[in-house]
Amino acid sequence: SSMRRVADTIRFLMLSRAGAMTSLPRLRCDIFCNVIDNFGDIGVCWRLARQLTHEFDLEVRLWVNELQVFAGICPEIDPQQAEQIVLGIAVHQWGSDFRNITPGDIVIEAFACQLPDDFVAAMAQRTPKKPAWINLDYLSAEGWVSGCHALPSPHPRLPITKYFFFPGFDESTGGLLREKDLPSLREQFVASQGEQNAFWSRL
Repeated sequence: SSMRRVADTIRFLMLSRAGAMTSLPRLRCDIFCNVIDNFGDIGVCWRLARQLTHEFDLEVRLWVNELQVFAGICPEIDPQQAEQIVLGIAVHQWGSDFRNITPGDIVIEAFACQLPDDFVAAMAQRTPKKPAWINLDYLSAEGWVSGCHALPSPHPRLPITKYFFFPGFDESTGGLLREKDLPSLREQFVASQGEQNAFWSRL
């Protein structure tokens, strides 16, 4: 599936050896989301965080600058709580002090949101392996995307490299987010007038 290509790309960046998914230690993942256009950015990041947690068994920490906006699409979020666990995912208010935060094995910088300097410095100092640093870009059907997907971008001063991840519509890109049970859930929703009525009443 397209999401499996996401996980495979991340694991390829992190691990030089091949191995079965079940034989690998549980990876920790930081996702940074800077909410700038209502629900678009946080919607993608929340969907990615849930799928990496529930389908790929990653330990995800999601950093969000606007918890109030986040609560608009996820009622379980308490905007007054700087740290909380929601659906098995650690949700944190994106603050200003990252001096004592240890980066995970994977760091996803959503839509070029620019990571905190202290956090990037800690990534570069992490041993024995530096995190896989991925810039998740916007979805595009333009032809240039396939040539830019997975390109490296070395940091100008620190010994760490960021990789660009471009979602897209063919095998040369990163594919699309799609939960493994999405088709069956859609069929269930379409067949149930009750579920449809409940959905519309929540809007």
